[in-house]
Amino acid sequence: MKILGLIFSLLASGSYASAIMINLGKSHLKAEYFAPSRSNAPAVVLMHGCGGLYAADGGLAIRYARMTSQLQELDFAVLLLDDLPAKRANCALSSLKKQKAEMKRRANNLQHAVNWLKQRRKVDADRIAVVGWDSGASATLALLSRDNPDIRSAAVFYPNCRLLLGSDYRVAAPTLLLGGMRDTLAPFEKCSELNQISGQSLFHLVSYPEARHDFDLILDSIESEALNLPSNHLALEEIADQAAAQDAWRRTYKWLSRWFDPARSMEGIPPRFQ
Repeated sequence: MKILGLIFSLLASGSYASAIMINLGKSHLKAEYFAPSRSNAPAVVLMHGCGGLYAADGGLAIRYARMTSQLQELDFAVLLLDDLPAKRANCALSSLKKQKAEMKRRANNLQHAVNWLKQRRKVDADRIAVVGWDSGASATLALLSRDNPDIRSAAVFYPNCRLLLGSDYRVAAPTLLLGGMRDTLAPFEKCSELNQISGQSLFHLVSYPEARHDFDLILDSIESEALNLPSNHLALEEIADQAAAQDAWRRTYKWLSRWFDPARSMEGIPPRFQ
């Protein structure tokens, strides 16, 4: 019933997804776009993790459908990338070199998505944010380390920060990082190390003592949402943490709204580029 209620709320709002193709030169990137109801609206790109964008029934995974619905209630445009690698096993790559290559690929695709959004008639090109999970979160952090990614703010859930260590890292926009202290797939302590390297107050970390990787999976749809998760995940019933998920999502909406305020400017240590 909760799933049906979500679908009905999306229909009632008059918000329908447009299937789009973002040109990548010799290839293209599939995505779903929910246009805003007004002009000069902020926009958010959602970057899925290793489980993919879709549930077992072919519809949006409930986690992404719910966030899309709630972002639209705030009158934001929403773009969801369908960006699984050609070989889904790449989500569980053991080679650090291959993981970094996959992260770079997804960061490049995210930049194309941001550039596409900037050209939309009803979107404010100066107010584009990203929310990413897992490998999508790592790609978001990778893009934020580049010169002028044109992102206003970002919120990332349990990225693999180990992939970004070893360089002079800083974010180009205010970034909220949310993770669990019991995450064995993407250890939070690596993100703490990355935060210390940046030295930026606008790179803000929040941890949850009992939370694991994918802690914000929706309990009543966990089987269909977790269909494509790597085999090295723990038992599904040990993952979802409703209290941590509610707090993390609340912080995400507050963070995006705060930095979408046109009067607010970046404070603290600015980004540094080589």
